[in-house]
Amino acid sequence: MESNILSFLNMDFDVFMIGTCVIMAVLVIALFFLLLDYLRLRKRYMEFMTGESGKSLEYTIYKRFREIDELKEGQKDNDDQIAIIYEKVRRCYSKIGIHRYDAFNLENSVSGGNMSFALTLLNDANDGFILNTIHNRAGCHVYMKEIKNGECNIALAEEEKISLEMALHYGEKHVAAKNN
Repeated sequence: MESNILSFLNMDFDVFMIGTCVIMAVLVIALFFLLLDYLRLRKRYMEFMTGESGKSLEYTIYKRFREIDELKEGQKDNDDQIAIIYEKVRRCYSKIGIHRYDAFNLENSVSGGNMSFALTLLNDANDGFILNTIHNRAGCHVYMKEIKNGECNIALAEEEKISLEMALHYGEKHVAAKNN
C-alpha cells in the first residue's frame, strides 16, 4: 500500500520512517536541553524571588522604599536645621579687624609701646562694633562704638578706621589667599 505522498516524493516507506525517526530523535534531544535550561532558569528565578534568608523580593523592595521615605523625611528635618544654623551664622561676628598701635607715639617708652589696639567685629550684614583699648601707665581705657551697615554714627579715630577697613575686607583677603 503506497501513499500518493510517498510516490510524489519518489520515496520508499522505509526511508520515510527512518527520516521521521531521526527528526523525532533530534527533537527529543532538543526538548531535553530546553527542559534543562528551563529548570536552571526556574531555580535562579526562585532564588532571586525568595532571597538568601527566605524573604520575598516584594518584601525587600517594600522595605527599601520605606527606608527611602524615612530618609527623605530626615532630610527635610536636616534642611530645616541647617537653615536655622545658617541664619545664626549670618548674625555671628565673622569679620575681624585688629590694629595695634602706640596711643602716645612714644617709642621705647615705659608706657608700654604698642599695647593699645582697635578691634572690629562684624557680621555678614556689616553690623557690629569697634572696641578701642587705650593703654597707658595709669591704666587701660576701653571705648566701644556701634557699627551699622559698615558705618559708624560717631567720628572714628584713625586706628579705628584702619581696624574697620580690615574687617570690611576680611573675607576678600581670605578668598584671595585661597585662590592663589
